[in-house]
Amino acid sequence: MKQLPDEFIRPLYNGRSIANIPATIAAMLNVPFDGLPPLDAELWQPMGDDIERVVLLIVDGFGWNLLQRYKEQFSEILSKTAVSQKITSIYPSTTVAALSSIWTGLSPAQHGMVGLRLFLPEYASSSLMLKFSPIFGSYPDALVDAGLDTENFLHGQGFGEQLTAAGVNSYAFKGHQIIDSALSLMHDRGVTDGIGFSSVPEMFVLLRDLLEEKQGEKLFISAYWPMVDSLAHTHGWKHPAVAAEAEAYVAAFAKELCEKLSDGAREKTAVFITSDHGHIITPPEKMLFFEDHPALQEMLFMKAAGEPRTLYLYAKHGRSHDIVTYINENLGHAAFAMLSQDALNAGLFGQPPYAPAAADRLGDVVVAMRGDYTLINRGDKEKELRFYGRHGGMTAVEMEAIWLGFRMDK
Repeated sequence: MKQLPDEFIRPLYNGRSIANIPATIAAMLNVPFDGLPPLDAELWQPMGDDIERVVLLIVDGFGWNLLQRYKEQFSEILSKTAVSQKITSIYPSTTVAALSSIWTGLSPAQHGMVGLRLFLPEYASSSLMLKFSPIFGSYPDALVDAGLDTENFLHGQGFGEQLTAAGVNSYAFKGHQIIDSALSLMHDRGVTDGIGFSSVPEMFVLLRDLLEEKQGEKLFISAYWPMVDSLAHTHGWKHPAVAAEAEAYVAAFAKELCEKLSDGAREKTAVFITSDHGHIITPPEKMLFFEDHPALQEMLFMKAAGEPRTLYLYAKHGRSHDIVTYINENLGHAAFAMLSQDALNAGLFGQPPYAPAAADRLGDVVVAMRGDYTLINRGDKEKELRFYGRHGGMTAVEMEAIWLGFRMDK
């Protein structure tokens, strides 16, 4: 495989990625964990060695770039951190893969959720993994109705299962609209309780109530909020509405949790704020279309899986190398193509052992888009125009996530 373009940021699975978060929490709670290693010591040991309660706040799309751009607005809360660093997302830097890593402590190739749209040969369909639905229609959880087992789709144990085995209760806060989705059910394997909410202030109030109720108990709490990501998709991450949403989140965190939590509930409690990925702005004029490259289309067995920033191509017999050559020679300014096996061998999706289905789901060729380009089918243009901001690729703004730690009793 040719050397990756300099603009790409590799996922740092050995101690500085979101996939290392579960092992970090397990280490803080002094429980055994089977998965990737913890984050580097400097990213969590400043919290102390007596932590018994960990809260993980996941703000979808709150990339390091957003934090740096609006650092002045976040200066008050940043002044209270024990840890303030950037870590990497996984690859591809997309939510279903990233959250699956956070809930298993494994890389994408290890847990098998390697992208947003995956070809699942057992169902003869390319499927949207946010909804577990075929891409040709919106039928939420249709794959579950067809027999997909949410308990076993992800390879490896759930983080909640490992915590439960060690006698530690865990709680997952998610919006009412997704708390019972197929994706949530597979992430929440072994979780003691899932708690739905409708707004950020409500989430922090309910989270505070739980910490108060469970004073003195060793526990783990996760809380997920998607709206920063949603607004960044619509407006681009630099838009004031995105900053306003992030500020509102941090303000609610400060008011409803930091200021109102009792001394008893603060004791030996650590809170971390992280994100699954960042965002890049992808303007319409940077859209590329398969139909403009009939020679490339002729070599493809089917439409691309993956997503417009990272694509998985299925080649007609014997054409994989030809596809890589064509893309790198004709679209090299906008895309970098590599054989899927080479991408696996390079560790972009993690190290072995891999999930049995991982290689099949990556297809024959992986295409990582450069700069702010996307590659789509022309028939999807109107649908894709709704996404001014995106993620999924390996550029710095997509790959760099936040990692902020607070010791609540200091």
